[in-house]
Amino acid sequence: MKNTKQKNNIVGVLEKLGLSENEALLYSVMLKYPKSTVQELATRSPFPRTMLYYVLNQLSQKGLVSTSKDKWRTLYIAENPERLYELLAEREKEFEKQAHAVREIIPELKTRYRLGGVRPGVRIFEGIEEYRKALEDIIISRPKIILAYETLGKKKPGLEVRELHEQRRIMKKIQKNIIFSENKESAHYFSKRKYDDFTKFKSVEEKIVKHFDVDLMLYDGKILYASYDEREPTAILIEDIALYAMQQNLFLSIWPKAKDKSLLFIKK
Repeated sequence: MKNTKQKNNIVGVLEKLGLSENEALLYSVMLKYPKSTVQELATRSPFPRTMLYYVLNQLSQKGLVSTSKDKWRTLYIAENPERLYELLAEREKEFEKQAHAVREIIPELKTRYRLGGVRPGVRIFEGIEEYRKALEDIIISRPKIILAYETLGKKKPGLEVRELHEQRRIMKKIQKNIIFSENKESAHYFSKRKYDDFTKFKSVEEKIVKHFDVDLMLYDGKILYASYDEREPTAILIEDIALYAMQQNLFLSIWPKAKDKSLLFIKK
């Protein structure tokens, strides 16, 4: 047991010097039998002949094995372990290079880290597929509540994408409070929409909130704007705590003044 443990320790140390596990194992075997043929090594190591030639070649390139001719045989000779000092020096030199590169980049990384919580993050999503990704962020974030301004009923591109997203949101039990402006389109929207426990609607007069043609959602410190032309939606996702807090306060100041439209569902 002691010999096996010692052997494993030797192999582990050799691996730290840059040898592979197979190279370390074979070299440790060859130190006991400094001059061996391939046939002899095949009986003293766990490697088949084809693998032996490969590993011996790798050790030769590292300067740990050399060859000599003995009549018709080729002998593989394990070099003096002092050669390991050279490998150690090479590893130290390489490590110093890497350490120098890390030292140079750390100040830049620290700057990025410091500014990461200050600068707002902005992503733009153009087209149906990108719009789908923008909505997916809500499902992934899984906020407790979404605060939203929406234009209801007006036909907009990406309708199927939004409807599927809304189904998933409700299944995830994510609450959504919506402020909208009443008009013919919104009345038509409510005539077809089914009630659910995780969506609240309140309407506002134009004197409180000027008519808007974009959807805006606030959730989890993020703001998602979505605008629509005749064919493609465009979404902008902003991650900025200060801007989010401002918009959240504005929404919460309007919400109590808006008219609850939950009864629209009950009257159906």
